[in-house]
Amino acid sequence: MTDGKEHIEPALVRAWVTETVRTLGEARARIDSANVFPVADADTGTNMLLTVTEGARAVSALPDGEPTDTVLVAFARGALLGARGNSGVILSEFLRGFAGAVTFADQPVGSLRVATRFEAAARASYAAVAAPVPGTILTAASGGASAARAAADAGADLTGVVVAARDGSHRAMLRSPSELEVLSRAGVLDAGAYGLVLVLDALCRVLGADGLDGAGLEAEAAARGGSPGALPGAGGHAADPADPVMSVAGGTMDAMATLTTDASVDREVEPSPAVGPGDLAQAAAPADGGTASVGLDGEFEVMFVVEAGVGDALRTVSLETDGPDLADALRSALQEVGDSVVVVGDGVWQAHVHTDDPGRAVAAARQVAAGRAGLRQVCVRHLATQVAARGVHEGPSGTAPHPDQQVPAHGVVTITSAPGLVPDLARSGAVVLLAADRAPEPEEVLRVAVDTSARLVTVLPGSDAAAAAARAAALLVEPGAGDLQAVEVLDAPTDLHVVAALAAAQLVEEGQAEAMRAALAEVRAVQVAADGSLVRPALEELLRPDDEVLTIMPGRRVDPLVIDVVVAIARQRVLGIEVVVLDSGRDHAVLELGAE
Repeated sequence: MTDGKEHIEPALVRAWVTETVRTLGEARARIDSANVFPVADADTGTNMLLTVTEGARAVSALPDGEPTDTVLVAFARGALLGARGNSGVILSEFLRGFAGAVTFADQPVGSLRVATRFEAAARASYAAVAAPVPGTILTAASGGASAARAAADAGADLTGVVVAARDGSHRAMLRSPSELEVLSRAGVLDAGAYGLVLVLDALCRVLGADGLDGAGLEAEAAARGGSPGALPGAGGHAADPADPVMSVAGGTMDAMATLTTDASVDREVEPSPAVGPGDLAQAAAPADGGTASVGLDGEFEVMFVVEAGVGDALRTVSLETDGPDLADALRSALQEVGDSVVVVGDGVWQAHVHTDDPGRAVAAARQVAAGRAGLRQVCVRHLATQVAARGVHEGPSGTAPHPDQQVPAHGVVTITSAPGLVPDLARSGAVVLLAADRAPEPEEVLRVAVDTSARLVTVLPGSDAAAAAARAAALLVEPGAGDLQAVEVLDAPTDLHVVAALAAAQLVEEGQAEAMRAALAEVRAVQVAADGSLVRPALEELLRPDDEVLTIMPGRRVDPLVIDVVVAIARQRVLGIEVVVLDSGRDHAVLELGAE
């Protein structure tokens, strides 16, 4: 599918996109089981699959006859907007770099042009990460770019250059346990690098080249200090080469999953085309001189899209002047509040951070983007809950559930405009969509529903507008939306309804949806300005003699004395009532009161 000058044709790109989705789909469970860095939450394969699936959706929307660059850009942009997790965001930037590389008139042969694209992809990937770490998808991208350039300079044709890139990434992946201690302890290869090799292998196969297989790889591993045999998966059990779960693309995964590594493997780090060897070592180390984090590097994962024309954006972003500065400023601001910081894109950005304070992360991003762009699709997950539900354990003694058992039957999405509620909502196990500036779009609700990794998802919308978006999202569920099969929207018209429903769900081991419905039927809520002449009559009308709980959610401008008065009135009218005060994080002088 190349012409006489070895140009990549649009049909080849479309075939690559399709094959990439198929390959990552078949490899998803194996990649998930090897996911121990930066957090052992067993979702790298899932995240990379969802990322390229959104890219494929964007490509399928293009009319026939679009040129190669248009198809590549659509794949990259769709992947960017649909990116999940650290590896998914980096993969989307790799695709954007590959799609947007500038090629030169003195490079008339396709092989040189594609080598330039691989170099641009590696540079973009490195630049997107605030603190690059060797032994990851970044090192695999770098290894592939270096090998592609060497092959092109040696006169290889286009297919030869792509195969060289794939093989260079594969060699870098094999070195990953020697470059990243957490991988060595767990006995796995880096999951993100794993996924990137498969993406490049898919391109090799649509070009007509052989896919990766096990031939000769055991000898190569032994020569590098590794030992042939079964690579322990996340649970430390030996991988069976005959296991159909591992049979991907004619043996692609067999080759990777039947190799173990040894501490004596050569520790050379292949430098990125974007930086020199000295710069790479410096970039990989934290600013304080400590070691790179390899554990749970924040309580929450926060992801959001930054785009002109959203929220408080006042003018159009200039890609030439604002774009690079905005992306760099976002990275710097997010580094102040968390780790695993990645910001990708150009004109529209996807940001990712692990942090203990989601509110600070969102506020920092808003401050950077103020007057230039706004935030949307703000998704928050509690990492410890994710690890407990799906995660893997380091070391050969750990055990991991079968992939089918890692897919929960039921998940919960909460939508809120109250930043102060986000941490506790996420700690409850819900995936949170923060919609502080405007009502969410149906596609945003669908995204967070997919992010639960559950088959059936219950949405607690928190407002009438969000409920309408959630009901529309339920109609968008179709094959390809992760494991999601159906979305149910409960009648939770306020944040206080959402809080009550989640509290009820925490009290039962089974039947959470029924418990939430029962709790919602009992909740009564009212909003009132923090004025003494208004608060007393509103409270007296709200409370009933048999109420057990009063929840008070004040805005940041409410005088604490007003809250004390509300508590006193409630306890006077209903003896023994429990009073709970929640911080909404909203900048207003309104009290929200809920009784049940």
